[in-house]
This record gives sequence, structure tokens and C-alpha cells, in this order.
Amino acid sequence: MNKEINIRKLKEKGITLVALVVTMIILLILAGVTINIALSENGLFHRAQNSAERYKVAQTNEQELLTNLEEELDKYSIKPLVTTITTTEHGTIKAQDKLGNPVTVPGAFKVVAGETVEDGIVIEDANGNQFVWIPVSNIDGNNDGKGTGLITKNNGEKVEITLGRYEFNRSNGNSTLRQSGANRSSEDIIIDSFYTESTSEPRTNGGVGAKDLDEFVTSVGKNHGYYLARYEASFASGETPNGTYGTDGVGITNIMTNQKPAIKPTKQNDGTVHTNNSTTSIKVGDLWRCITQEDSTIVCKNMYSSGNESNYVKSDLVNSYAWDTAIVYIQAMGHNNYANANRETNNNTELKNTGDTGDEVCHIYDMAGNLMEWITEYSIYTNDTIKNPCVLRGGHFNWNNRYTYYRDRNFTTYNSTGIGFRPLIYV
Repeated sequence: MNKEINIRKLKEKGITLVALVVTMIILLILAGVTINIALSENGLFHRAQNSAERYKVAQTNEQELLTNLEEELDKYSIKPLVTTITTTEHGTIKAQDKLGNPVTVPGAFKVVAGETVEDGIVIEDANGNQFVWIPVSNIDGNNDGKGTGLITKNNGEKVEITLGRYEFNRSNGNSTLRQSGANRSSEDIIIDSFYTESTSEPRTNGGVGAKDLDEFVTSVGKNHGYYLARYEASFASGETPNGTYGTDGVGITNIMTNQKPAIKPTKQNDGTVHTNNSTTSIKVGDLWRCITQEDSTIVCKNMYSSGNESNYVKSDLVNSYAWDTAIVYIQAMGHNNYANANRETNNNTELKNTGDTGDEVCHIYDMAGNLMEWITEYSIYTNDTIKNPCVLRGGHFNWNNRYTYYRDRNFTTYNSTGIGFRPLIYV
């Protein structure tokens, strides 16, 4: 009996040992399979790691896609680039750039570029015509760098810009105020030997003066600035006269009574050349050349003489205060010696479409080159054989000795393929 019991116990122990060994073998097999599944090239860890890496790549690609999409959308959307302070009863906005500089945005226009006055605040009308804000501290020059009208630059520096007529140093471009806007009527100040500014329209000695220089100066003082056309003028779509024009000594007043210039890139230009000696068909988008000073004033004054914009702004041909002050502003914003920039500054030795020259400062194009431009300033030059009452400013694509602040003169009926114009507007 005892022997049988002992034999049974040994069998039970043997079965337990075998079961243990089998179990261990099974566990080792399962562990090997698990390790293989987890750690092999196609295992769970590698798959998880690859998934994480693919997720990071997908995130990067998605962010790049979103960035590119935002950049594309920025081209077609209008951001609140300036902060509205008050809106007048007529819809004109008293605003500030992001540094607190005052910016007056006329009704019927929207801000499309620039976050600070140093960048160049650009406004646009419903037809795509663009103008750049020229900030002005004062009209009398009495702040002496200490007044409340100082303009803040992107680096925090504060500068003073006085509306006025200036002389510029030929070597370094430094400006000297000769006649402030507030002193425009006190006396005739002659700059560069033979120029002054007319306050009458039309002038008795030929050419046309500013529409209302007193009104312009008052507006600049009240609104802390004015707007200069961003581009040289071209022919607008739907505004091109039927027919042709040339240099008949009379100009084209008879066919431009209702004409309005375009102030936008002339990408439509088809290469048509307007010559001095022949009559050439006008194409939409062509730079507006072969035009006299008198006719330039007509189309500038007509630009916003009617339509919705006429409720908010007045347009005129650029006057000497506006031209000179724009140079002072550009140089104060860091574009040193732009007063002396010429066609070689941007290697513009041939006439180009507006917007293609590379001559851009504070979002303003081509004051240093491309076309010389008529303004309302006039010459007191009285040569016995020829009198030259009309004044041209700026650089020229064909001459090195023409530069941004340069003054030239010519007679009332003169027009040329190298002469154009640009308007200004004020609230």
C-alpha cells in the first residue's frame, strides 16, 4: 500500500515538472514572437517610430501649405493695417499706424499696404489707383524737433517733417528749408536761381499753377499729411480718347476734357512708342507722355472732380511743396541721399513700364528716373528769345544729370516722350 502511494506521488511530481517545462517553453516561444513583433524591422516599435516621424513630416508640410496659403490670401485680402481712431460724418477715417503716427484715410479709399509711415501707407480707390501717405509734422517749421507732431520711425527714432520748399545739397542730399507752407504768401523765395511757386491758376506768364495752394497747405496742416501718386500716370481703361495725339504745339486739351489718369502698374503696355514727330495711337496702360504742363494740370484736376471720391478728396498736379517734402520724408525714413538718385541708382538706362524699374522707396516709384515730371512750380527765367515758365522735376531714363530734386524748365506748349506727370490728392 505504501509503495503504491509513493509511486503515485512520484508520478504526480513528474507530471508537474513536465508541465512546468512545457509552460516555460511556450512562454519562451511567445516571448520570442512578441519581441520579434515589437522589435523587428516591421515591428510595432519601428512602426510607431515611423508613424511619429511621418506625423512630424505631415505637420511640417501642413504648416508650409498653410503659410503659402496665407501668403496667397494676403495678396487678395485687406488687413486692418491702420487703427481707426475716429470716423468723420463723411466717412473719412482719422487713424494711426502701428507706431501711433496719424494717418488720414479718405472715404471711398482703402488701405492696401504698409503698417507704418516708414513702410509707406498705400491707399487705393475702387479702380485700383494708388497713392502713398506723406506724413507731415507741421506747416510752419516751428517745432524745432521738440513738438508733439514728431513722426516715429520703425526703430523708435522721432523725426520732424515740415511742409515746405527746400534746397538740397548736391553731394549728400541734406535739405535746407527755404519756405514753409505757412509762409508761402509772405514773399517769393527763389530756389536754384530762377524758380518760385505760383498761387494763381492760370498764371499770367504761362502754364498753370496749383488749383488752390492755400487750401492744400491748410489741409496738410489739419490732416497731418497728403497723398502722392504711387506711380507715374498712364492711360486708364475706358478713359482713352478715340483717335491719336502728337506734338502739334497745341497739346490734346480738346480730347482730354473728361480724361482721368491711371495710377497703377502699366502692365497693359503693348510697347507702343509715342514720338515727338508723329501722331501715334494711344493704348490703355501706356505711360502718359507727350503732354504739356497745362494739359497735365487738366487731367490731374479731372481725376476726382466727379464720382464718389470727389466727396472726400481733391486732386491736382504736384506742387513744389509736395515734391520737396516727399523727398525730405523719403530721406528721413532712411533712404539717404535719395535727393541725388538718378537713372544709374537702379540701372534704369531705358524707359520701363511703371512698377518695373526697381526705383521704389517707401512704396513710391520713379521719382529718381524713368520720366521727368511736370509740376505747378514755375520759372522766372526771362531770356529775350524764349521764356521758360514751366518746371520739370526728377530724374530721366536718358540723362545722368537729372536726379530726384533736379529742377528744369521749358516753355508752356512743350511736350516730349521723356516727360510725364503724377497727381496728388488731399482731404
